[in-house]
Amino acid sequence: MPIRRRLALYGISVAAAGMLVFIVLLSGLGANGVRDDQDRTLASMADAASAALERGDAAAYRPLVVVDLRTSTEPFLLVLAADGTVRYASGLLDGVPPRIPAAVVVEANEQGRSVATVAATGVAARGDTEPALRVVARKWSSGSDSGIVVAAQSTAFPNNQIAGFRTFLLTAAIVTLFVVAIVSWLVAGRAVRPLVTLAETTAAIGTTGDLSKRLALSRSRDEVGRLTTSFNAMLDRLQSAQADLAAALAAQQRFVADASHELRTPLSTIRTNAEFLRERPDAAEDDRADAIADVVSEADRMSRLVDGLLVLARADAGVAVERRPLDLRAVATEEARRFRPPGRARDDAQGVRVTTQGSALVSGDAEALGRAVRILLDNAFRHGGAPVGIIVTRGDGRVTLEVRDAGPGLPSGSEDRIFERFYRADPARSGDGTGLGLSIARAIVEAHGGTVRAANADGGGAAVTIELPAL
Repeated sequence: MPIRRRLALYGISVAAAGMLVFIVLLSGLGANGVRDDQDRTLASMADAASAALERGDAAAYRPLVVVDLRTSTEPFLLVLAADGTVRYASGLLDGVPPRIPAAVVVEANEQGRSVATVAATGVAARGDTEPALRVVARKWSSGSDSGIVVAAQSTAFPNNQIAGFRTFLLTAAIVTLFVVAIVSWLVAGRAVRPLVTLAETTAAIGTTGDLSKRLALSRSRDEVGRLTTSFNAMLDRLQSAQADLAAALAAQQRFVADASHELRTPLSTIRTNAEFLRERPDAAEDDRADAIADVVSEADRMSRLVDGLLVLARADAGVAVERRPLDLRAVATEEARRFRPPGRARDDAQGVRVTTQGSALVSGDAEALGRAVRILLDNAFRHGGAPVGIIVTRGDGRVTLEVRDAGPGLPSGSEDRIFERFYRADPARSGDGTGLGLSIARAIVEAHGGTVRAANADGGGAAVTIELPAL
């Protein structure tokens, strides 16, 4: 059953139960009130008639209209002698006065007053077909004369009033329940509208896969409002995760495609030279030496490529590096001393110059950071050559290592892309020759909680900067 229908039924059930209790209580109170009013009216008539009899004013208690008890519910009077003999009656049953039981007459004579419900024939009412009467008897005396005055009325009068009152209550209850049903349906619809929207949005997302849909924010702070906020927050996280997954998948696809492309060339070279050596055993010694050199060179290139891919794969997997306190100045100085520029002797005068300012303590892996520095040095020499310098500084809780070269600088728009895998703005900037050098350097730096960026230096050339948290 839909929740809106259940809520509406709950509301109607509660209203029906409340009205049932209200009707029962009000009906009981109303019935008692009607019967009490009848007794008071009859008592007032009896008191007025007895007073008139005691004054000797017969006209005051003798109405002009005689009541037929078979058809009328109007009150009437009976004047009885002390022994119960009827002297006067303003109400007749089948042409004769109704009989008043002797017990009522005796009680009135002894106590001065008697109230009872009797049958009009004089027998106590037991629900028979003859009319039942409510009587109030009052003793009167005037000089030597005395008797009983009886004010009576058919019990059909209060019964009719009570029945009419109950009919009114029942009719009002039915109308009220109808109104409550309509209001409950409308209120339940408004209450569950966010849930309906939630269901429709969820179904639409499941059908289309569009995570950009959102629920309209609710101003209320109730459960529905909190559910709307939580659902939208969940969609935000799902959309972000989907975007990250799509970006990672696209990057992986590009990475696999680029890696396949990069491996194709050395494999083709190795295969060509291997086939040459197999098919030309009588080739000249120089040609055989060149073929073997090409195989060794391409195998070395493939080895570096696979090693770089392994480093990047470990970085993508989130493998943590082992960190220890170290001085980044010492790492930079040692790498600058050991570094051999491509195509130059180790003791070349145009080597790497290291400039340091202040303490440069960081937490990290000396071998990994040393590899990142070597990659930046190799990239600087391949790009533009000497003079290449390393500047290590500290400030604002950060240690900065900057590698500058004297080349033409970076092409416009390539400052961020040069760190992408296999990206080459200029084939001369390939770093380690695999197109992965700067990507590996960035992965190492980011694993240490740092950042790396590239820009053109003010005095010309390119500058690649590493920033790490300082100890």
